[in-house]
Amino acid sequence: MINYYQVLQVQEGSNREEIKNSFRRLVKKYHPDKNKTNGVSSEEKIKVLIKAYKTLTDSEERLHYDKSLQSRNVERYYYTEEYYKDDELGLRIQAKRVLNDLLNKDGSKAVKNYELLKKENEGFDLLAFLGLKDYLDCKFLLAEEYEKQGNYTLAFKLYEDVYQKENGNPARRYLQEEIKERILRLSCKKLVKLMQGRSAIAYLNRVLNIKLNKVERAFVYKKIADCYLTLGEWDNSMINFKMAMSLYPKLKGTQTLRNKLHKHFSQKNSFV
Repeated sequence: MINYYQVLQVQEGSNREEIKNSFRRLVKKYHPDKNKTNGVSSEEKIKVLIKAYKTLTDSEERLHYDKSLQSRNVERYYYTEEYYKDDELGLRIQAKRVLNDLLNKDGSKAVKNYELLKKENEGFDLLAFLGLKDYLDCKFLLAEEYEKQGNYTLAFKLYEDVYQKENGNPARRYLQEEIKERILRLSCKKLVKLMQGRSAIAYLNRVLNIKLNKVERAFVYKKIADCYLTLGEWDNSMINFKMAMSLYPKLKGTQTLRNKLHKHFSQKNSFV
């Protein structure tokens, strides 16, 4: 089995940009117009380079290739603990392992290693060691795992970060919609119960910063109105309830809130 990392002269933790740069350099070096190298024609060499490049720049193919490489006990690049401390390269390899563990459905291991990286490296950011797409996929899968573990505040933060960076990318619109649904679910069902009061309101206001349709936006305003009501802030509750009704008058689940507001403001003729 050919070791594509050796073919492209890159380390196993290399990102797409490094692989691309090495590929371009080697294609120029082994251009068919040049002489044969080590008994292998340049044309054949380039075919192998192209195959290696296509495999290592496709996340799914690369993952399967890495598994095959490991199972066949092909000569690999090994690193001592001391080498792993060689800052950028070591951190890039470990960041990639977090992503691979997530892709392999080993979320608990990925979270453990991710938290260890943050603990041992002040200011650690996955974006510095993964390509943008891998970074966003990694954060999305981390958010999913944290949500499964019940760490809703961190899951919300990660989903929010991915949504903001994905915003405007038409090729990944499907992912934006999925993230939006998860942000809505976390904020309006989990965090409202977990945080309550002003903390819950703060999360709900953050949700209003993402692209919502009228029904979704009305629902969030209704939840904010509920939170203000629990705090006894009737005026703020009324303001947000009116916002919800102006956006979508047929919003379901408003009758209890409507009755409470009506009863409180009936003497002032303030209810609309």
